Amino acid sequence: MQGCDLLAFKKYSINEGWSKFNFFDWIPTIIRLQSVKEDDWQLVRKSMLGTTLEFKYETLKKWLVQNNYSEKSKVQTQNYMQALRRSGLIE
Repeated sequence: MQGCDLLAFKKYSINEGWSKFNFFDWIPTIIRLQSVKEDDWQLVRKSMLGTTLEFKYETLKKWLVQNNYSEKSKVQTQNYMQALRRSGLIE
């Protein structure tokens, strides 16, 4: 996303940087539920409510780094990115 102003787009294509949060072809339901219910993740997720897509993108990147790209953090960020896609905010 170097040199790209995320705020310049209404919808973001999955190919415009959001694909970096696509780690798995399929996530078993139990793994997804256990990952997204974690207290620390819930605080981060809630901190993104009502923020710009640029803020969400940067927060997800920081979360992955902070958690050393753990499997759980990958599930969490991918699940969040997929929710943005389902809501029509990104393509």
